[in-house]
Amino acid sequence: MSKPMSKPAARPPTKQPVFDTPVPKGFNQLLEKLNDIPTLPIVASKVNELINNPNSSAGDIAAILKKDQVLTAKVLKLINSPYYGIPGEVTDVRRALAFLGFNTLAQLVLGLSVFSLFPTAGTDEFPMLEFWRHALATAVCAEVIAKRVKYAKPEECFTCGLLHDIGKIVMYEVAKDTMLNVVKYAKEKQCSFVEAESALDVPNHAFLGEYIAAKWGLPSVIRSAIRYHHFDVSVASTILPGTKPAIYIVSLANALVVNLKIGQSGDCSDGGLQPYMYESLGLKTGDLEQIKAQTLEEMKKAGSFLTARNL
Repeated sequence: MSKPMSKPAARPPTKQPVFDTPVPKGFNQLLEKLNDIPTLPIVASKVNELINNPNSSAGDIAAILKKDQVLTAKVLKLINSPYYGIPGEVTDVRRALAFLGFNTLAQLVLGLSVFSLFPTAGTDEFPMLEFWRHALATAVCAEVIAKRVKYAKPEECFTCGLLHDIGKIVMYEVAKDTMLNVVKYAKEKQCSFVEAESALDVPNHAFLGEYIAAKWGLPSVIRSAIRYHHFDVSVASTILPGTKPAIYIVSLANALVVNLKIGQSGDCSDGGLQPYMYESLGLKTGDLEQIKAQTLEEMKKAGSFLTARNL
């Protein structure tokens, strides 16, 4: 049974995430710092509640977005981008809903809200624009894969892909020097970010990412994709079976995008592609080149995601 994390001393009570695994070595020094990470904007929090409520309607999300004109402008910019290919100009949320549907719009609002919380500059060693380019490519690739394997909610996989490495941004925010040391090691050794973390005995970014996602109250499927996208979860009894396909989709998408060298997430390996990532989804090696080609094509239309946060 999961045990709740204890609350940091000398701080106001906050909602603390609950995990199925013990807190890894080295995390206790960082957990208190995570309380300084921004909370989700109110509109994004309410949209997140709608995603988790089966009785929500399109009208509910339209009413919520009316309260945040800046976020609405960003959403409309993306909706009118080539990525969605909607004919004519969409000038209001209700028309967007007619084309995209509730789930796609809700996931778009949620992902964009998180996307906008963090800094844009970065450093020469860890350029933030290139990090988000990797995240966006993983999101696009995850949606391509999800549609190919007929996953029920491909837009959900887009959000999972967009946020899968959010723990790296969290680490950058609360332990910048540690983060940059990992990036430097991975570059020198031409290895994966995870291998660099392990070699330097640094807390794993996937756990940090799940921690903050849980604090924000994000859906379990997003939390699981963040936490386990570097693991084969086929025999993991503590992970909800319903979340495993999304985890495999994001794992595969991340590996393919690293291999394609789209953006830079601090992973300097060849992607670490493993058979379980695609075999568990009923895919074969011949499918992978097609997925990579489609991802590259879709990325040509997805550039607006990288500029929408700066509106």
